[in-house]
Amino acid sequence: MTNANSRNRLKRLNSRQRKKLRVGEFQELGFTVVATLSCDEAASDAFLNDWLEAVDAQGVSFGGHYNQGELDGIVFPVGASKISAELRAGLVAWLQGRKEISQLQAGELMDVWHSHW
Repeated sequence: MTNANSRNRLKRLNSRQRKKLRVGEFQELGFTVVATLSCDEAASDAFLNDWLEAVDAQGVSFGGHYNQGELDGIVFPVGASKISAELRAGLVAWLQGRKEISQLQAGELMDVWHSHW
Protein backbone atom coordinates (compact mmCIF):
# COMPACT_ATOMS: atom_id res chain seq x y z
CA MET A 1 0.00 0.00 0.00
CA THR A 2 1.34 3.44 -0.88
CA ASN A 3 1.53 6.24 1.64
CA ALA A 4 -1.69 8.26 1.28
CA ASN A 5 0.01 11.24 2.93
CA SER A 6 3.26 11.26 0.97
CA ARG A 7 4.66 14.70 0.22
CA ASN A 8 4.63 14.13 -3.56
CA ARG A 9 1.01 13.01 -3.54
CA LEU A 10 -0.17 15.89 -1.36
CA LYS A 11 1.57 18.42 -3.65
CA ARG A 12 -0.55 17.22 -6.58
CA LEU A 13 -3.87 17.55 -4.74
CA ASN A 14 -5.79 20.75 -4.12
CA SER A 15 -7.64 21.40 -0.85
CA ARG A 16 -10.95 20.00 -2.12
CA GLN A 17 -9.27 16.77 -3.21
CA ARG A 18 -7.36 16.42 0.08
CA LYS A 19 -10.63 16.86 1.98
CA LYS A 20 -12.47 14.31 -0.16
CA LEU A 21 -9.64 11.77 0.26
CA ARG A 22 -9.15 12.59 3.98
CA VAL A 23 -5.42 13.22 3.63
CA GLY A 24 -3.06 16.02 4.65
CA GLU A 25 -4.70 18.45 7.04
CA PHE A 26 -7.97 16.47 6.72
CA GLN A 27 -6.43 13.21 7.96
CA GLU A 28 -8.46 11.51 10.71
CA LEU A 29 -6.55 9.77 13.50
CA GLY A 30 -7.75 7.07 15.87
CA PHE A 31 -6.38 4.19 17.93
CA THR A 32 -7.21 0.58 18.63
CA VAL A 33 -8.12 -0.88 22.02
CA VAL A 34 -8.03 -4.54 23.06
CA ALA A 35 -8.93 -5.22 26.68
CA THR A 36 -9.61 -8.38 28.64
CA LEU A 37 -12.15 -8.04 31.45
CA SER A 38 -12.12 -10.27 34.49
CA CYS A 39 -15.51 -9.71 36.09
CA ASP A 40 -19.04 -11.03 36.03
CA GLU A 41 -21.66 -10.11 33.43
CA ALA A 42 -23.31 -7.36 35.47
CA ALA A 43 -19.98 -5.67 36.16
CA SER A 44 -19.08 -6.01 32.45
CA ASP A 45 -22.30 -4.28 31.43
CA ALA A 46 -21.65 -1.45 33.88
CA PHE A 47 -18.06 -1.12 32.67
CA LEU A 48 -19.15 -0.99 29.01
CA ASN A 49 -21.68 1.74 29.79
CA ASP A 50 -19.05 3.73 31.67
CA TRP A 51 -16.53 3.26 28.82
CA LEU A 52 -18.96 4.49 26.19
CA GLU A 53 -19.87 7.49 28.35
CA ALA A 54 -16.17 8.33 28.85
CA VAL A 55 -15.54 8.13 25.11
CA ASP A 56 -18.67 10.14 24.32
CA ALA A 57 -17.68 12.82 26.84
CA GLN A 58 -14.52 13.43 24.79
CA GLY A 59 -16.57 14.01 21.63
CA VAL A 60 -15.28 10.89 19.87
CA SER A 61 -16.73 7.43 19.32
CA PHE A 62 -15.85 3.77 19.79
CA GLY A 63 -16.64 1.00 17.36
CA GLY A 64 -15.96 -2.62 18.06
CA HIS A 65 -17.33 -5.62 19.85
CA TYR A 66 -17.40 -7.32 23.23
CA ASN A 67 -17.41 -11.10 23.42
CA GLN A 68 -16.61 -13.48 26.27
CA GLY A 69 -14.70 -10.96 28.34
CA GLU A 70 -12.78 -9.32 25.50
CA LEU A 71 -13.36 -5.78 24.27
CA ASP A 72 -11.87 -5.10 20.84
CA GLY A 73 -12.34 -1.97 18.73
CA ILE A 74 -11.19 1.44 17.62
CA VAL A 75 -11.66 4.95 18.97
CA PHE A 76 -12.28 7.36 16.11
CA PRO A 77 -13.27 11.01 15.58
CA VAL A 78 -16.83 12.14 14.95
CA GLY A 79 -17.71 15.28 13.01
CA ALA A 80 -15.19 18.06 13.58
CA SER A 81 -13.57 16.38 16.59
CA LYS A 82 -9.91 15.36 16.45
CA ILE A 83 -8.05 12.68 18.40
CA SER A 84 -4.78 13.96 19.82
CA ALA A 85 -2.04 12.21 21.75
CA GLU A 86 -3.39 13.84 24.93
CA LEU A 87 -6.92 12.56 24.35
CA ARG A 88 -5.55 9.07 23.63
CA ALA A 89 -3.44 9.18 26.81
CA GLY A 90 -6.45 10.27 28.86
CA LEU A 91 -8.67 7.44 27.62
CA VAL A 92 -5.91 4.85 28.04
CA ALA A 93 -5.30 6.09 31.60
CA TRP A 94 -9.04 5.82 32.26
CA LEU A 95 -8.96 2.19 31.10
CA GLN A 96 -5.83 1.40 33.12
CA GLY A 97 -7.50 2.77 36.24
CA ARG A 98 -10.39 0.34 36.02
CA LYS A 99 -10.30 -2.76 38.22
CA GLU A 100 -12.38 -4.77 35.72
CA ILE A 101 -9.52 -4.84 33.19
CA SER A 102 -6.92 -7.56 33.60
CA GLN A 103 -5.05 -6.92 30.35
CA LEU A 104 -4.95 -3.88 28.03
CA GLN A 105 -3.39 -3.12 24.66
CA ALA A 106 -3.85 0.33 23.17
CA GLY A 107 -2.45 1.06 19.74
CA GLU A 108 -0.65 4.21 18.69
CA LEU A 109 -2.42 6.95 16.76
CA MET A 110 -3.05 5.91 13.16
CA ASP A 111 -4.86 7.12 10.08
CA VAL A 112 -8.29 5.49 10.36
CA TRP A 113 -9.04 5.80 6.63
CA HIS A 114 -5.75 4.59 5.17
CA SER A 115 -4.52 1.98 7.67
CA HIS A 116 -5.23 -1.70 8.13
CA TRP A 117 -6.36 -2.41 11.69
